[in-house]
Amino acid sequence: MPTAGILSPYKMTIAFAENAVMNGVEVSLNTIVQSMEKKDGKILSVSTNRGIIRPKVVINAAGVYSDKIAAMVDDQFFTIHPRKGEIVLVDKKKGHLLYSIVSNPTLTTSKSTSKGGGVIKTSEGNILMGPNSYEQPFKEDFTTKKENIDEILKKHMNIISGLSHADIITYFAGVRAATYEEDFIVEKSEYVKNLVHAAGIQSPGLASAPAIAEDIEKMTIEILSKVKDVKRKDNWNPIRKGIPELSSMKDKERSALIKKRPDYGEIICRCEEVSKGEIIDAINAPIPAKSIDAIKRRTRAGMGRCQSGFCMPLVAKILEEESGLDMKTITKKGNASKILEGKTRKGQNEGGGNYEAL
Repeated sequence: MPTAGILSPYKMTIAFAENAVMNGVEVSLNTIVQSMEKKDGKILSVSTNRGIIRPKVVINAAGVYSDKIAAMVDDQFFTIHPRKGEIVLVDKKKGHLLYSIVSNPTLTTSKSTSKGGGVIKTSEGNILMGPNSYEQPFKEDFTTKKENIDEILKKHMNIISGLSHADIITYFAGVRAATYEEDFIVEKSEYVKNLVHAAGIQSPGLASAPAIAEDIEKMTIEILSKVKDVKRKDNWNPIRKGIPELSSMKDKERSALIKKRPDYGEIICRCEEVSKGEIIDAINAPIPAKSIDAIKRRTRAGMGRCQSGFCMPLVAKILEEESGLDMKTITKKGNASKILEGKTRKGQNEGGGNYEAL
């Protein structure tokens, strides 16, 4: 596929979100919409687990729950049926074996609801195999099945010479927000004056995101213009400066950075060569990384061969020190995903002081 390109979906999302925060947007994480109040065809308030929001416009981009959001204001004209896709991830040490996206009828089975998957090299160097595609009843079932993973491996392993099962470091699943019409829904509500839907977004949703955003912008301005004067922000800053990546730097660049900031000279994740400085910067970013997975997606700490077997306790300790969070409250990915229950024993360090081991 000579005209295709590759980028990191989660890094792109984080970059856009951080740039938005730098320009005045407030982000409320771990916030669940519980209900919405509507009067005279307009949403007046949104009740969440963290309080009430009184919006001028509501954009329904809730993924697999977008139909539930629409139903809260009696505007459900579509239904989301979850469609799972599983992916196999290969150690990036084998990344040199692939230089393009490989997907054609000779190696995949295409269906009306899927292109059949393929073999892709990520921007970081790992090789992805898949995804597959099958319906499931649950919106948040991210489990993987052995028989499905075996089918992916059978279909794709022989495409690249030099790959073996030992090169696989993990596999995971995601859930597509499919509608029965199998099409994107990007439109203003016909019955709710200040509601815009962005639902049913499947592949190629990421490639379509810039165009979808432009359409949503036009609709939002049109709605807002009826109640207020909408002006372009003169001091909007389109530049977002990311975290320095030690692993991609040349020796001179590394030396200069470490001299300026010694924390960049302490390697925390050996597999991905991620420094303490990168983790500290992620914790103190415009959208602070407050969980193990949040730090992982910003720095790649824990994404390597050992899958955080070595670095996770170190990352958790840095998070405790930098954020002020109690170690027992630190989570893998928010909500109830705690990684520690409590202290296990007391001891004495070399200086004679007492300590409690986790």
